[in-house]
Amino acid sequence: MTGRLGRPLSSRERIRLTLKHQEPDRVPFFEQGIASRLASDILGRPALTRGGAFRFQAALAAYRGPDEWAHFQDRYLKDYADLVEALDLDMVSPPWAPGGRASRRLDERSFYFEDAASNTWSVCRFDEATDTFQQVDSAFRHEGLAAIERSVRALAREQAHQAGEREAPPSEADRVLTFLVEKLGGRSSPANPRAVASGVGLSIPLEEPWLEASLLRPELIDEYLDLQLEAGLAEIDRLAHAGVDVIWGGYDLAANKGPVYSPATFRRFILPRLQELTERTHRHGLPYVFRSDGWLWPIARELFVESGVDGYGEIDLQAGMSIAELKDRFPHLTLWGGVDCAGALVSGTPAEVAEETRLALAVGAPGGGFILGSSNVIHAQVKTENFLEMVRTFQQYSHY
Repeated sequence: MTGRLGRPLSSRERIRLTLKHQEPDRVPFFEQGIASRLASDILGRPALTRGGAFRFQAALAAYRGPDEWAHFQDRYLKDYADLVEALDLDMVSPPWAPGGRASRRLDERSFYFEDAASNTWSVCRFDEATDTFQQVDSAFRHEGLAAIERSVRALAREQAHQAGEREAPPSEADRVLTFLVEKLGGRSSPANPRAVASGVGLSIPLEEPWLEASLLRPELIDEYLDLQLEAGLAEIDRLAHAGVDVIWGGYDLAANKGPVYSPATFRRFILPRLQELTERTHRHGLPYVFRSDGWLWPIARELFVESGVDGYGEIDLQAGMSIAELKDRFPHLTLWGGVDCAGALVSGTPAEVAEETRLALAVGAPGGGFILGSSNVIHAQVKTENFLEMVRTFQQYSHY
């Protein structure tokens, strides 16, 4: 089907029209993460894409040395490109992998990470049953404010050192971004250029010591967030220069019953800095999409209006975030999501997934400003047949 331009639209054009609240040829489709298990099922071969197993294998490859890490990176970039092509995703984004190299391997599934600059540490463990690779212990849990203070001071020293350097050497993140922009974004292969999204956000870590510090040592949290803001503004400049199409920001800050911290805390610490991030993003002519699951209505006006964000993703249906209500109350937002990755995609039947997908398209599509996807990620507990039914239903009902 041709678009309003009188010819077939590229994925990038489809995303850009949608973000302007215009109706392209069809609703765009995007997933910010598809677990390796499902990717392997779809591609018919072992694949590395996202999820806990991916992050664990990334940590293992980095621990084994530069050659193993380079091989791992080559493989997952190819696997991700093949998956994007197989699903015809309209937008692509960098994978989530642990930063840094582990100091020690504690056992078959656990790594010990140490930051010498701040004298802090963490332990991350892979749980195959839940496909998670996450922190299970840290210096912050044991030392509280003392560890937070050391971490903030070390971050300040590191950023001051980086500011003194004339030009930073290319990083692994630079290589991944270049691959996305050049290959999948179509700069070097323009058959169907995809939109490229990359994230910039800031947050108070949701661990208890950090939340306590926001009450007991607010000036320390201010310093920490100001350092994040400084880095985030520079990252937006870098991403814009590299050729990304969307700043895919935000962070998880809520559960099913509401934000983890109070609206007053959000307004005090996060809102003014988020406004600076969106202002810098807009200066480059780019949209800023905030993503978080959970029930966000208690901070909806601050987050969706006052912050200046252009879009909202991870619409959490089970937590009470309704696409229809969001479109009614905040018609300027571009919305991403619609199919519950904690409900229908996990425990529903293919028919139930198809009905939920059709409903999301019927409610979200009119007038543009809607990108179909899951309510967070396609994680390893999602049934492959359910996800494929979501894709089939989307292909059938997504055209304007």
